[in-house]
Amino acid sequence: MSRQDEYDDERVVVVKRDGGNAGVGMMLLGLAIGAGAALLFAPASGEETRERLQREARRAGRRVKEMTNEFGETITDGVERTRSRFDEQVTRAKDAVGSRTQALGDAVDAAREAALDARADLERAVADSKRAYADSRRAYREARAADARRHHHDDAHLSHGASDIVQESADGATSEG
Repeated sequence: MSRQDEYDDERVVVVKRDGGNAGVGMMLLGLAIGAGAALLFAPASGEETRERLQREARRAGRRVKEMTNEFGETITDGVERTRSRFDEQVTRAKDAVGSRTQALGDAVDAAREAALDARADLERAVADSKRAYADSRRAYREARAADARRHHHDDAHLSHGASDIVQESADGATSEG
């Protein structure tokens, strides 16, 4: 077994995902520390160390690319979920505003109709009052005119009756004498 095989054991890096962005940063930090430690403690020649560093760099590059893709997918999924929830809330808010606007419009229409009905009722009541007032004034004038005619007739009758009495008494005095 060569020295290279001795140190070239495919190490696996496990990164625990806790839902945050710390996993990528921690992985990169771990790779940097691991690469530095490998350089310091590697009992290999310069060429072997360079080859090993290149291999590790490629491996680390692939891992970073995989993690970046996963991170991108996670971000994309999160953005899509957030957008979906936002769109759903906007739709609910629009529906609520629409229903309240409709209810307000219905209330305004009902109030307008009630006001028109009340106005028509008031106009009828005013017209009825005016008619009743005109009828009562006409009846009052007619009653006064009838009363005046009756008094005039009574006065004429009384004065005519008084002249008959005077005439009768004058006739009686002339016949007695």
